[in-house]
Amino acid sequence: MLLNTALHESLGRENRLELDAVDFKILKVLQANARASLKSLAMSSGVSVPTARFRLRRLRQLGVIKRFVTSIDAAKLAGGLSAFILLKARLPDVQEVVKSLGSFEEVSEAYLTTGQFDVVLRIDVSDMKAFEDFVIQKLSRIPGVETYQSSFVVEPLKEQYGPSLRPGFGVRIKCEYCGKIIAGDFVRRLVDSTEHYFCCETCAAASLPAPKPTVD
Repeated sequence: MLLNTALHESLGRENRLELDAVDFKILKVLQANARASLKSLAMSSGVSVPTARFRLRRLRQLGVIKRFVTSIDAAKLAGGLSAFILLKARLPDVQEVVKSLGSFEEVSEAYLTTGQFDVVLRIDVSDMKAFEDFVIQKLSRIPGVETYQSSFVVEPLKEQYGPSLRPGFGVRIKCEYCGKIIAGDFVRRLVDSTEHYFCCETCAAASLPAPKPTVD
């Protein structure tokens, strides 16, 4: 199958990057606020401003940071309707179908997938009439499209740009107490606006200062 081959090639790429704790902390800050200053990046990652600048430039050059974008709240705009479309295409035409879909302004996201459907789309249109026009005038006229199913978004429950970075997911982070590479479950503690990562509760308790007793 074409899609299975593409998936195996993607999963087997040798140029996958593994980042360290400094890169990780910089990216976590930028995911929350892409306009964060170099000073705040340096403070959160525990490095100097020149080092933070170098790391940021390196992450952009490596393509880890693809671009800085503005997140638009569609709920604040007049009108607007979002839908997901699961699409099945004839195997020999999949690549041409994907190419055609990428040219439509209504398509916000498009993913090549395995399983019952070959492509998953997110589209944003002004209203139901615009959705029907998209399906009839554009989608159904693409050679190779066989069937599709659609679901409309009622309310977004979680929106995030990029994956949730964490130890073991593209990032090699050492426990700040025992020095062991963290894999699987981890413990995160926030101290003075700085995140600290440990492999277990025992290391976290041993590393961080005990809370000061309160006086009644």
